[in-house]
Formats: sequence, structure tokens, C-alpha cells
Amino acid sequence: MRDLLSRPLLCIAIAFAAGIGAEAVLARSALWLALTATGASGLLWAGTRRRWAGGAMALAAAVLAGVAAAQAGATVPAADVSKLPRGGQTLVGTVANAPSYRDGTWRFVFAAEGHERGRRVEPVAGSAFARLVSSTPVRRGERWRLTGRLRPLRTAANPGGRSEADRLSSLGVSSVMTVGSAQMAERVGDGQLGAIASHAFGAQQVALKALERNVRGPYRETTALVASSVIFGVHATPPPSEITAAFRRAGTIHLLVVSGAMVSMVFGMVFLPGALGAGWRRVAVERQSGRPVDYRGRVRLYPGLWAAVIAMVVVSYYAVLTEGGQAVVRAAVVGVMAAVALVLRRVPSVAREHGLNVDRFTLLGAAALAVLIVSPKALFQAGFQLSFAAVAAILYLTPKAMPFLGWLPRWVGYTIAGTLAAQLATFPILVWHFGQAPIAGFGANLLAIPLASVVLVSGMATCGLAAVAPWAAPAAGWVVGVSTRWLVWVSSAFASLPWGSVEVARPSIVFVIVWYVGLVALGGALSRSGESARSDG
Repeated sequence: MRDLLSRPLLCIAIAFAAGIGAEAVLARSALWLALTATGASGLLWAGTRRRWAGGAMALAAAVLAGVAAAQAGATVPAADVSKLPRGGQTLVGTVANAPSYRDGTWRFVFAAEGHERGRRVEPVAGSAFARLVSSTPVRRGERWRLTGRLRPLRTAANPGGRSEADRLSSLGVSSVMTVGSAQMAERVGDGQLGAIASHAFGAQQVALKALERNVRGPYRETTALVASSVIFGVHATPPPSEITAAFRRAGTIHLLVVSGAMVSMVFGMVFLPGALGAGWRRVAVERQSGRPVDYRGRVRLYPGLWAAVIAMVVVSYYAVLTEGGQAVVRAAVVGVMAAVALVLRRVPSVAREHGLNVDRFTLLGAAALAVLIVSPKALFQAGFQLSFAAVAAILYLTPKAMPFLGWLPRWVGYTIAGTLAAQLATFPILVWHFGQAPIAGFGANLLAIPLASVVLVSGMATCGLAAVAPWAAPAAGWVVGVSTRWLVWVSSAFASLPWGSVEVARPSIVFVIVWYVGLVALGGALSRSGESARSDG
């Protein structure tokens, strides 16, 4: 508890999330309760001027802000597609993601722009998940007029079933539109995706063509699709449905949706060479002078600083390029804040005080707060929960488990401990949202994550070389092909195990709470055991 209270920004993020949760449970009464708590704590602080009273007032205000943000986000404009009458409707809009085609039906997110009523077209906002029975190709960015049956998202039919609302609401979808035949659909031109989405889509298509040209080996097109999904996310260039299903059963589907780990790898690829350059230069200076060098308090444009600035720009651009969800935003915010901290350490007035040593849990709390302020509903989405639970577990459990893996090379120990920690933290969330217990994921990720790292690095190298040195791109493409096929093979092998993914009923909230309390207790036990082992040694 003392460690938690020493991180005020993390406490504020937790209180903000608690306010969003309270609004979901208590509805309008949550606002009055939060107002009362904020006022009472404010009066207490005014009367006592105690530090703890000020902290209580700040936390109560954060809860109040969370309640207010949740209620503001729940307000649906009158022109939203979810407010339209159910049944037969005609919508005009843009295909907002890469469509998938299976069994004669196109499936895609349809960003509505207008609702036809007779001869009038009324503006409308929001998105629907469209199912179009047609053999005519549908491409992202096209503008269509669709006439079909509109209905709201369905919740789970039974406690153990998958919820359509949980699955599709993460895409910003509020309704489903079924178009039964090609005669009910008409392409009416090119749509407006927006500057960012248009740029991202164009860059993704250029990268996919570069991969298709340079990847070597069998199944070139499928291999390029899987590699592109690892780099840009499954929404950009979805691979065949059987491959996606195998990744889901094996518990490695996060590798196809641009998880935070991928953003961290990109940050490391840019920052590590510059940081090493700064370290080598500092060692050289210390050897020449014969004494340690302290750069705090002086602005130095050494490679470490330039690497931090470049990494900040690259990570931000990669987040835009992938059009990522909560995991990408979380990792990008953490990367940008870490880079800012490294930059500010060179500013004299800041560095003279404390050098701006930012705690990793504080960075995680800041990232969560940034995501929830923009989108309070993200708290209840599987992507947000999986992302932050995995990272929090890695930060909390991995250092405590490392003393027991000291006999392994350090990078191997961190890979094993971090993977198992993430799997333990995400297990109840996967069971809750998807009704499946991906037991195979505990073993599959130990092999799949290193392979995905190779796919990411070699894939980005292939795209870059295809632009500046086409003669060298096939060499990197060969690495992409081999590592991607091994990645698919590992996921398929674990997915084929009879006990790899078990269908289970949705657990109770008590089970989820007990599970995470157990993880906290496990961390405490590992910490005590590690300290006793070090003292005995």
C-alpha cells in the first residue's frame, strides 16, 4: 500500500477508472455520491490542512471526473446510427476497414454518413457492422449505398457464450446491418476516411506489396498477409480465417493485432542504437578523464538525447500507421513519456532537482489515464483490459521471479518470466469475454513471441530496403518468410492440441477478484523468497 501511495499519478488513474466503473453500476446516483465525497473531503482538508486530507480530496475529485466522463461518453447524439429505427433502412457511408470475405458474404465496418428517407438524405453518425451477400469486391475506402435490416448488437445468449456486443463494440460499432443480396448494394464512389486513416491505409498497401514481392518460399501471398498483420494489425490485411482461428485457439492472437509489445520493439529498435552510442561515448570520456562524468544540469546533444527524440517521433508515427487500439495507444504514450523524461533530464533546471526519474508504474498509470479520458468505455473492452493487465503483471511479477531463473541467460529468463506473468494476468479476462480458456497459450507464447519479434524487425527492414535498396530487400524477405511460417506452424500446432483451448462458462466476479488477489500474493511470496535466497547466499 505504501508503494501505491508513493505514486500519486497511478492513484489518480485508478480513482478515475473507479469512477467509470461506479457510473456503470450505480448510474445517476454515482454522480451525487462522488460530488458528496469530493465536497466532504474538501471541507476536511480546508479545516485540517493535513496532507492526507488533500490526497483524499484529489482522489475523490478523480472519481468524480471519471463518473462525469463516463456519463458524457454515454450520451448518444440524436443523429447516431444506433438511434435509427430497427428493420429495413438505407444508409450511405464508407467502408472503414479491410473487408473480409467468407462463404459468399463480405464483412466490414461501415462508417455511416447519411440515412435515406424517401428522397431525403439526412446526416447520420456512427458505424455499423455490415454483412453483404455479394461476389462483387468490396475495398476499404469505397463509398456504398446499402439497403438492409438494421438491428442493435446482441448480448450473450447464455453465461458462457460469446457476446456480439463485447466483440464488435471494440471496433466502434453500435449496430449490425445485413444486406441480403448484391441488388441491395450500390457503390457510389470513393469515401472520406480522413487524413490519418487515408495515409495509414496507403502506407499499409505499399508495405504489403513490398512484402509480396520480396518474401521467399511457399505460400508467398499468405505469408505476406500474416507478416503484414504482425506489423500493422489484422484489421489492415486480414489473413485467411483458418489462420486467425488457429492463433485465437493457441492464445497467440495478440500477435496479429499490434499489441503493445510490438510498439515497445519499435521503440527499442530506434532508441537502443543511440543509447548504446551515448554509453560508449560516456565510457570513452570517463577513461580519458579518469573520473565519472555527471551530465545532469547541462544540456548535451549526445546520441542518447537524439535517440530519445527520434524514438518519440517514430513511435507516434507507428501508432498512427497501425491505427492501433488501446494496446498501441498505451505503449505509444509510455514510449513518448519515457522519451520526454530522457529529454528533460538534459534541461538544467529539471536535472538539478532530481533528473526526472520516472517510475514505470507511473508511466503505465499515465497511459491508462490518457486512454480513459479520450474513451471512458474502453475500460470495459477486452483490448484495454488485456493490454494493461499483461503489462502490469510483467512489471510486477517478472523482477520478483528473476532470482529463481538466474541459472538461465538473462534475456531467456526475462522472456520466460514475462510471458508467464502476462498469461496469468490475462487468463481470467479471456475466459470472461470469450468463454475460452487458452491453456495452450502458456507454452505457445514462449516460442511465438520471439518469432514475432523476428517477423517484425525483418518485415520492417524489408519494407525499408524495398524503398531505398531494392537489391537487398529479398534477403530480408527470406527471413520474413521463414520466421512467419514458423510462427504459423507453432500456433497451429498448439491450437490442434485437444486441451489447447477449453470451452468454459463465464466465471463470477468473485473468481476474478480472488484470482488477482492471488497474483498479488504470489508476487509478495516471490519477493520474500528471493530476498531470503540472496541473504543466504
